[in-house]
Amino acid sequence: MIRFFTALFLLLFFGCNTGIKTRELLFRNNEFAIYKLKRENLKLKNPTILPPSFAHPIDISEDKILDVMGNLKFKQESSYGNLFSYVFDEKEIREFAGDLTDGLRLLKPNEILLIVSKYNPQKSVVSHYVRTGLYLWADETSFHLLFGEIKVELDFEDQGNYFDWSKISDIAFENTPESDFILPDQSFSFKQVDGFKNKRWLVFEKRNLSKLRFEKRKIPDTSVETSVKADLINDKRKIKPDDDSLLND
Repeated sequence: MIRFFTALFLLLFFGCNTGIKTRELLFRNNEFAIYKLKRENLKLKNPTILPPSFAHPIDISEDKILDVMGNLKFKQESSYGNLFSYVFDEKEIREFAGDLTDGLRLLKPNEILLIVSKYNPQKSVVSHYVRTGLYLWADETSFHLLFGEIKVELDFEDQGNYFDWSKISDIAFENTPESDFILPDQSFSFKQVDGFKNKRWLVFEKRNLSKLRFEKRKIPDTSVETSVKADLINDKRKIKPDDDSLLND
């Protein structure tokens, strides 16, 4: 009987505790966290999809981080229409680039880096933070970015607590049916997985990194602002027509 309840407890606890659990924190602040994960702890359906070891540590400058990440765009599909946006805000990258370069220098050949960034360019009490999570590593010839969540909107109650906003779902190395994906660009190629392009796995050739340049944005990213307006509209709709607080024209 004791064994039964012990097994039931373990099943309930680990069954409900989803997300990446085997990560080791390297650094965090109020809006950014990086972790290292051992290759042996990654969830791989095909272990040969990654090399036995990586070309780590990685020595890269803060400016080159901006060159690599600053031009990435994604598409999000929904029944309401399609959203096109940058993956990262320029200021967001500039704020975490220094800590990211430090973390990459600490990586060992049997580890990859996990990045979790939350950001809110509006800095408004009524606007939501959005969260992006990805793996980053390098082999002898290439620099790899594998995205999980891309600008996922956080609930207000999860925004301030580190243990809430830093908890992300597993990042799949295989192709999965997702509603958002990275848009193609000449600066990288998509990794071929089982004969199909994984549009969340970006491969940057090391020999071409010196040619990459961040392109200054002419139009500000309004995706978060649109989210704020949507929340305000929804709040107005929640008010009943016969509410005494409403004034008649």
